[in-house]
Amino acid sequence: WVEVRDGRGQLIFSELGQAGSQREIGGQAPFSLVVGNSTYVTLEYQGKMVDLSQRTKGDVARLTVE
Repeated sequence: WVEVRDGRGQLIFSELGQAGSQREIGGQAPFSLVVGNSTYVTLEYQGKMVDLSQRTKGDVARLTVE
């Protein structure tokens, strides 16, 4: 699952994704994310890959991207 909140703290995306799915999300940065099963998720922000392993605890990543 993935949850994304925008810079105002509003939930702008929440979904239990399927293997191989992709989503593009826009809004007001910074974005706060909670990513479940993060070992199997890739995240790209502004054209750059984001390393979730440094922000993962118990296979759930919590991070903010600006």
